[in-house]
Amino acid sequence: MKRLNSFSLIHKGLRAMLYDASLSLQQTDFSIAAEATIALTKVDKVLFAFDRHAHHEDSFIIPMVEKFEPELAASFEKEHVEDHHLGNCLKNLLAIYENTLLPEEKIMCGSAIVRSFTEFLVFNLQHMAKEEHLLNQALWEHYTDEQIIETSNKLVASIPPAEMQDGARWMLRGMSTTDAIGWLKGIKNSAPVFAFNNLMNIAEEELSETRFTIVQESLEEEVLA
Repeated sequence: MKRLNSFSLIHKGLRAMLYDASLSLQQTDFSIAAEATIALTKVDKVLFAFDRHAHHEDSFIIPMVEKFEPELAASFEKEHVEDHHLGNCLKNLLAIYENTLLPEEKIMCGSAIVRSFTEFLVFNLQHMAKEEHLLNQALWEHYTDEQIIETSNKLVASIPPAEMQDGARWMLRGMSTTDAIGWLKGIKNSAPVFAFNNLMNIAEEELSETRFTIVQESLEEEVLA
């Protein structure tokens, strides 16, 4: 029986953020401050999103694992500390860039930011893969899907609306059409109408016309059925 992977969609959104920021950094001429601002704003948003994601996991997911597998939970808490350290290094470099005046110095600082972000990206791709493998295994062994969903719902309820909307945008950018159909069907069947309609508006903005039409038709077929 296929079990619930509660990390899948949010991790797709986070990976989309990482890839988008990484490409922007590669394309940036750091001697041009206005151009650099675009990429560095993306990096700043990535750091915020990953910091919040780790906080959510430490508050809701890790305690579930710790109850039965404390050593595994401790290993992921330790990785969250390392992730926080990598994020702080990046934040320091962003601050240095903002206070650098000469174009040559900006270019040098930009190169340091790119290297630091690459380290952050690699660490988090590996970390998320381990979560989907090891944490899921622990959750599946000790909890039912209904219990996992209950905790996930509590986690989602703790997120401010603006943060939720931004996260939804990146999840839609990172997920497949099949993922989008399944996710939106779940929202439609469990959330208030206004919340579902809001997500459909976001989906229309973020998905291509072809993909959104497929999603819309699938949801309409379910109503007719």
